[in-house]
Amino acid sequence: MARQAIRFDLLTNARDSLRRAISLLTWDEDHTEHATLKHAITNAAHAIELLLKERLRRENPAFVWQNVDKFPNLDAQTVTTQTAMSRLKVVCGINFDEADVKTVTALRNTRNAIEHYEWNATESEARVIVGKALSFAFGFSEEHLGIDLSQDFKRDDTWRLLIEQAEAFTAAHSDRVKSKAPNTYLDICSVCGQETVPALGSCLLCGHWQPMLSDL
Repeated sequence: MARQAIRFDLLTNARDSLRRAISLLTWDEDHTEHATLKHAITNAAHAIELLLKERLRRENPAFVWQNVDKFPNLDAQTVTTQTAMSRLKVVCGINFDEADVKTVTALRNTRNAIEHYEWNATESEARVIVGKALSFAFGFSEEHLGIDLSQDFKRDDTWRLLIEQAEAFTAAHSDRVKSKAPNTYLDICSVCGQETVPALGSCLLCGHWQPMLSDL
């Protein structure tokens, strides 16, 4: 029987890690709360690093390497998240919000602590880090890769569970989607409870359709 080759390109690899992070937060019953948060953070960090590299790859594959002259030598280092964001700003003209830079920095530092030494944090701090990180991943992918990764989680109850159970993500992502509609009157969604329903009536966060109060 022929053996099928294993291949994860940058985007597929990122989606897989993002899916793992969200699965841990929504469906996982095999780990303690602390272990769940630990693994969700490392998977979210991996996904974001790859998403940033994918945007660089689309500009020029050599930009994924720390030293572009080393491309495509896999023995050479690829860019860190910090270098990727700096290069995306200089080369691609992408200006990251200060809040997003802080989010990715905190995520990177936390991931490094987990993977290379020891990690100490409160549950609240961990939830905020991973919640903001996931929001950044979805926002960056939609704005700079042209991909709505949230659709990957709307085929079942995963997106609903994420909104219901990951309060830090819900708060961060509702703020993000609202910032993209600054001149639009928004009503409160009767399902997710966020002020994310525009005049057309479909919640920008959870997707639930509801009429505006003026239509009732």
